[in-house]
Amino acid sequence: MKTLVIVAHPNLQQSRVNKRWIAELREHPDQVTVHELYAAYPEKTIDIEREQALVAEHDRLVLQYPLQWYSTPSLLKQWLDEVFTTTWLFGPGGSKAAGKELV
Repeated sequence: MKTLVIVAHPNLQQSRVNKRWIAELREHPDQVTVHELYAAYPEKTIDIEREQALVAEHDRLVLQYPLQWYSTPSLLKQWLDEVFTTTWLFGPGGSKAAGKELV
C-alpha cells in the first residue's frame, strides 16, 4: 500500500517532533511519499493537476499538520479547497479518490 504524506507545517525546521517524524518516513521511499506543501509552493500557487495525480497514485493519504487555533494551516486549507474539487471527487468520472484511506 503506497502512502502519500502531505506535510503542511509552515515552520517545519523549528518543529522537533514533526521534523523527526518526516525524517523517519523519508527512510521508506518505496512505501511512503513525503510531500511538503510549504517547500513545494512557497508562493502558494498550487499545481492542481500535479496534486491530483499524486493523490490518485497512492492508496492512503495522510495529512500531517500542527493544529492552529483548532484548524489547519492556511496552505493546507487552500490545498484541500483547490485539489478536492467536487468534479474531481464526485462528478462524472470523478472517482480518483474512491476507496482511499484518509488519515
